[in-house]
Formats: sequence, C-alpha cells, structure tokens
Amino acid sequence: MAHPTFSTAQAAAGWKTQPREQLAYWVPEVDIKGRLPPDLVGTFFRNGPGNDSVGSTKLTHPIDGDGLIVALSFPGNGHVHFNSRFVQSQHRVEEQAARKMIYRGQMGTDPNSFSANLAALVKNKIGWEKSSTVLTFRNPSNTNVYMWEGKVLSAHETSKSLATTHCVRTFHIPGLNYAHDLLLSKHFYIVQITPFVQISSTDILKFFLGVSSPGDAMRYYDHLPCRLVIIARTPQIADQVLGGRQWIQADIPEPCHIFHFGNVQELVEGGRVVGLDLTAVCLGKKFTMAFENKIWLSNASKAPGLFTEFKVRFADAIADTNKSPLVHQTVLHPASVEFPAVHPYRHGMDTRYTYMMASSDPKRPHYFTAVLKHDLQGKGTRFWQSEGVTGEPCFIPRGGYAVAGQKDLRVEDDGFVVVQVFHPQKLTTDFAVLDAQTMELLATIALKHHVPFGFHGTFTPEVFVQGHAPPNLIKAKI
Repeated sequence: MAHPTFSTAQAAAGWKTQPREQLAYWVPEVDIKGRLPPDLVGTFFRNGPGNDSVGSTKLTHPIDGDGLIVALSFPGNGHVHFNSRFVQSQHRVEEQAARKMIYRGQMGTDPNSFSANLAALVKNKIGWEKSSTVLTFRNPSNTNVYMWEGKVLSAHETSKSLATTHCVRTFHIPGLNYAHDLLLSKHFYIVQITPFVQISSTDILKFFLGVSSPGDAMRYYDHLPCRLVIIARTPQIADQVLGGRQWIQADIPEPCHIFHFGNVQELVEGGRVVGLDLTAVCLGKKFTMAFENKIWLSNASKAPGLFTEFKVRFADAIADTNKSPLVHQTVLHPASVEFPAVHPYRHGMDTRYTYMMASSDPKRPHYFTAVLKHDLQGKGTRFWQSEGVTGEPCFIPRGGYAVAGQKDLRVEDDGFVVVQVFHPQKLTTDFAVLDAQTMELLATIALKHHVPFGFHGTFTPEVFVQGHAPPNLIKAKI
C-alpha cells in the first residue's frame, strides 16, 4: 500500500483558518470526479475548529478554535451544494466585534497577562468581581453537530447546552472525573472513569493564572482506577440485572483512556440481560494531549488509538453484590485509529462493521491518511488509502430513515461512507464518497479551497437547499 508523501509542516496547514465567515455555492460539475450515487440523498454535517487564531492571539491548541459547520447537500441528481459557516456563539460574536480574543481556552490559549489573571482572581476571592471575562473559558461550540427534532445543533464538550427543557434524572457517580463520550443501549448507559484526569486545587489555581491548562493536566495517574460505569436506565433493570443497584463499576484490565466508543450490544439469555459487548478506541498509558508536530490533537506517535473490544459479564456481580462484573479486553486491530463510526440506526444493537480514520503506515501512526473498515466477525479488514489527510468517516445507509430498525446483518453495510480529505501539497480539501461494502471510491468532490480539519459530524436524509439544483448558467456571447 502506497503512503502519501508530505512534510509535517504541510500536514499542519490543515488547521489553518478559514478566512470567510460563510461560504456557500453549488460545486461545479467539473469538480465532481466519478459518479455520485443517485440514492445518496440528504445532508452531511461536520463541525470542527475553523480558526487557528483569534485576533492577534495564536491558539495554543485547535480545541480552542471556533466551531465551523460544514454542510454538504446531496439532492440525488448528481449535484452537490457546499455551505460552511462559523457557529455564532456568544463568545465568538463578542470577540469578532472587539477584534481580539477576550476569553481563555480550555487547552491553554490565554489572551491575558499573569498580572491580569492574578488581579481577577483576587477580586473574585474577596467578592469585588464575581463574574469576570478574564476568568471565563470560551465556548467555541466546535465538538459536534447533529439533527435533533428538526433542529441543527452544535455542541462543545465542556460547555452546558444553551437550551434545556427539563432534567429527567441525575446520577451521582463517585470518582467519575471526565466523560467525552458514552454508550446507550436498550437498558443501560455506559461511561468510563478514566485514570488520566486528576484536578487538584493547585491545578485550578495554575489554570486561572495562565501557567497551565486542563489539557496539560491530562496524563496517566497510576493510582486512579480505570473502569466502565454501567448505569441502569430504569429501576426495574436495576433490580433484575444489577442486584438492586442503580449502577455498577467494572475494572478495565489494561488501563487506558477512551475518548470515543464504537457501539454496544446487550447479551440476552432466557429473556435476561447477562452481559454487554462493546467497542472503543483506547489510548495507552503514554497518552497526553500534547499537540504533536502541530498535526494531531494528542501524542499519537507514542500512544496510538487502538480499536478494542470489551466483553462484560454480569454473573459474578449478580451472585454477589460486593463483586464487580468480569471484563475481557482485546485489541482488535494494530492500526492507529480514531473517530469510530457505525450504522447510525444500529446504536445499541449488534453491529458487525466499524469505520474509522486510520494510519496505514506503522512508522507514522499520527498521520491519518486512510479509512479502515473493521469486520467484527473477523472476515477481512479493508483499508481505503487517500492521497492526503483523512477526517472522521460518516456511514450513510442506503435508503435513509426507511432502514431504521433493520436487523439483517447482510445489509448492515449497504450504503456509503463520506470522508473529508485534506491535500497538504495543494492546500485544498476533497470530500470522498466510498462504497461502504467494497470501500471503493465512487466520487470525489474536489474543492478549490481548504476546509480546516474537523472533529465530528452526522448525516440526515433531508435536503435543506432550495431548488435542489444550481441555477441555469447562461453562456456569454463572444
């Protein structure tokens, strides 16, 4: 397999700022290579940091950047509409008006001096100034974008939702220190207690003084537990499966940090849930949030993400409420991977296939240049090798909402994969459309500009562009 050849500096250009606040146009037919499937109909949304600086302040880490939503619309007639716009968060609007960075970032970007930070802390402590922009972390709303009840919502992992209708239930889990992702099955919520997060009062003081950041504090602490927390969704399941407990904790044999889960399925015997099988991308003991070579968000060359399976069995925990369930942990593939994606309508069900952005070069595990399709039944793994740097793949089922709830594994991978590809040597971005079964390239949407690297996205079988086709072009008379 041939690997792309580009320098570290060229690859790092994928984080450069998108200078336009909004960009919207029909992609010219000449820039669509191959053939778009007529049954690929809907909108692909993707979110991620769209700037590497705010005003004159250079960002320390991409996670501090403002969210840039990208929407690719597929009407199903061979045309594609591109639209990108920065999320109009309160903090971005204020900073754009002021033409400077006002609020500090979670990953260490701080526009304030040490003396300004110290003065704000003192005023806050003695009650002179309880609310200060100097001590406020910015909400860039750059983590995810998804459709929910007819609305397109963006999110940021450390900021509260802007709108909440009501709280259904609250769980107080001792030791739960950080959860970027979670799994949801028919009867359970699953999160991880990570051994990579420990924040002391001294750390907090350093954060607000600007001499450290929450990201800097993220590393392996060998005295902390590494566990799965399995929470019953109803009191009935707590009684039937967890021995009357609202939740149980299961120790993970080999300590790791989990940013992203794949999927989970419940094992049922005699009408009773007896265990869980779940997958995740696991980062080993050497993991930190160091912005390695200005390319990847963490030190993937030292702690690559490994696709891992966990088998949790409840038998011991049910027989003795003082015991934790047994967990078997198995690495499924040696490639460095991240951002696992499965069939969107099979969450919590048995899934065979997982799609991930991957490094196909063991010598450069932090260069994600491929998409890996993993078969949980062990009947072959497929790589699609790009010519640039790939992002999170998005699986799109053929037929859209009509296939929701289907359990036939023979059609689980009947659909398409859309993935963003940055070309470091040309400073342009493509969106590749793959056949999800064969992993063959069907079409390439070649843009004339670059789109900054993204985080997460989703697909909806709805098209929001009016007209569903570009306006007719009138040829000029010569």
